Amino acid sequence: MLKIDSALPSPRIVNGIIEWYASDTFELGLKLNLKDGDGESIVLGEGDTVKVNIRNDRGEEIKTFEFKNISDNSITLVFDAEASALFTEGTYFYDIVSEGTRRVTIARNNRIKVR
Repeated sequence: MLKIDSALPSPRIVNGIIEWYASDTFELGLKLNLKDGDGESIVLGEGDTVKVNIRNDRGEEIKTFEFKNISDNSITLVFDAEASALFTEGTYFYDIVSEGTRRVTIARNNRIKVR
């Protein structure tokens, strides 16, 4: 009897890279643990906006998620059927930036792999 290999969890984070299978639909929650130059916690709230910009390997913007009035420094990226259809197999890059009382680059050129 042959054994059938199962798929890996989707989505998943492997060595800091977000990975999922093409056409999968899911929600990916991120908790942002931010500190200022003095090591004090930065709490996002009313008036703050967080943007997650995702680009393909040619630098073309594929999708932007925007969050306002953040609660508990958490955001949730929703990849419904419409959003998931934008991501064919390949490598993508994302930035996360917070703007409001201060501008904070949270992530820059981090990778996504869609299989």
